[in-house]
Amino acid sequence: MPLLLLPFILILLSLFSLFRNRSQRSIKESQDAFWEKEQRANRTRKQDISGLDYIQIPLNSFPLGNYSDEKLEALEQTLISLSSRKILNLSGISNTDLKLKYGAANLNILADCDASFTKLARTLADYGEQLNTLGHWQEAISVLEFGVLCKSDVSKNYTLLGSLYKEHGEADKLQKLVETVAATDMLLKDSILRQIT
Repeated sequence: MPLLLLPFILILLSLFSLFRNRSQRSIKESQDAFWEKEQRANRTRKQDISGLDYIQIPLNSFPLGNYSDEKLEALEQTLISLSSRKILNLSGISNTDLKLKYGAANLNILADCDASFTKLARTLADYGEQLNTLGHWQEAISVLEFGVLCKSDVSKNYTLLGSLYKEHGEADKLQKLVETVAATDMLLKDSILRQIT
């Protein structure tokens, strides 16, 4: 009986070895492709980035200084500080792809622009939330709508805006928000859609 099992064991071992070799070859090809792309990216010449679609914060449309609240004032100071910086939403774009498109010499500048965007997205969501907490829901909606316009990836920006639309009978705006979220590739898209529908 054990001799009858020997051919099956040999076949299984051969198959295992074949699949392992195929998998290792695939991994090596992926790694080689990555490093080749990275080397190309590192050799890319510096491109002009002055014409990129930088985000401008519309400070004049926000209720800056209108309400006395420490948390609100701190958020407003952050927005004022960010308004003098270059801001870009580079979510979902790898450093390698940024270097390939704009040159390795621009990577630090672009990373700063993206870091400013991350700070802006969080600040807008917190600012809208605090305005709403203080009873200024119309201003909160305005701030959160700007967050959507910037393609913020902070889920609170969308969930709070959706709840404000529901609460204040803005069915058309809610439907447009649902469509906007559905069209994105945000990681939490499904969770946000469940909360706002």
